[in-house]
Amino acid sequence: MKIADVIIVGGGAAGMFAAAVLAEEAPELKVLVLEKGAKPLAKVRVSGGGRCNLTHQCADIRDFVKNYPRGGRELIGPFNRFGPAETIAWFERHGVPLVTLADGCLFPKSDTSEDVINALLKTTAEIRTNSEVSKVWKFDGGFNVKLTSGEQLSCKKVLVATGGGAFIEGLGHTIEPCVPSLFTFNTSDKEFTALAGIVVEPVRVSAPGLKADGALLITHSGVSGPAVLRLSSFGARTLAEMNYHFEMKINWLPDQSEEEIFQTLEKQRTASPRKQVGTWSPVGLSSRLWKLLVNRADVEETREWGGCSSKALRQIAAQVSGFILPIIGKNKHREEFVTCGGVRLKEVNFHPTKGREAARVRGNDRREWQTLESRLVPGLYFAGEVLDIDALTGGFNLQAAWTTGYLAAQSLRG
Repeated sequence: MKIADVIIVGGGAAGMFAAAVLAEEAPELKVLVLEKGAKPLAKVRVSGGGRCNLTHQCADIRDFVKNYPRGGRELIGPFNRFGPAETIAWFERHGVPLVTLADGCLFPKSDTSEDVINALLKTTAEIRTNSEVSKVWKFDGGFNVKLTSGEQLSCKKVLVATGGGAFIEGLGHTIEPCVPSLFTFNTSDKEFTALAGIVVEPVRVSAPGLKADGALLITHSGVSGPAVLRLSSFGARTLAEMNYHFEMKINWLPDQSEEEIFQTLEKQRTASPRKQVGTWSPVGLSSRLWKLLVNRADVEETREWGGCSSKALRQIAAQVSGFILPIIGKNKHREEFVTCGGVRLKEVNFHPTKGREAARVRGNDRREWQTLESRLVPGLYFAGEVLDIDALTGGFNLQAAWTTGYLAAQSLRG
């Protein structure tokens, strides 16, 4: 017996946004949200330190998707249909005025995620918490959904918008391995971590087959900052294969070649031959970091510039351009808990349902566009964390949730 038109598995950002859209735009549908936790929107509540960085300013979609290590190409079309501008308009229309910070991040003016949550909970959809799904299977005319409690439900269509669950593997889809993304690194180099608090911008960090630019922060346990987070995000699977043990190379002055740095040091030797090498950095690095680099180059801090051979200067330049830091593990980034992995994107429809011409002629009907429907199981849809999509910090992950939830809801209306 059918108890709902649509069952949404997962009461996170994507699932609850889809439920809210359906409640407004298709109130005739009976929608049931199943959330395995005690409360819906738990991650939204703590995102952005409890302030909820719900999207990011966007001037160009093709630049915007560069913040997605996985899923960027597939999201170009969806973002053009419902992107940051539409997200901002939706929340402000639902009583959540927003403010844009200097870095492009958007937050509620109230500075609390509770306003975002309240806007999403103003829906007529039924929400059942502490309801974990154990199995989903299709039958003629709809789906059966079984809970871990043993209860069985039926519906016409299913939207899976949860971050995990063994039942997903039983749906016939390929699941890309889930591994951490967006994290910081630990090091065994105690002399390096003694410099905790130093920020250098920009730097270039690299690992085997990977590199990233941006600011770097030295911490008490290793390194953090935008460059490190970008490296960890784009290299999530590669770094997992290394078990997070590798040698990181840090170029402290990526805008200059090693030869240019050497020439600067030569000029310093000529201009200040009686000064000690460790007293001041001629390349603009902090004095504490400079002393470490000089020591790693096997040059005494107290040596006078005039007493430095060209070989010694080249050794210092090499440390500036290619400092090696042993990495022995990872930490999550503050309150962030992003993973990569999930349903393979090729098995989900990200394209217009009736072709380009139909979309052009009937462009006002967004159901003609991206459906987020399974290519393998008609009537099964995916949104949010269940997809193999993840992004850098800054509101990008939540934007993917809003977008995929919205577009799935548009298709579920039909």
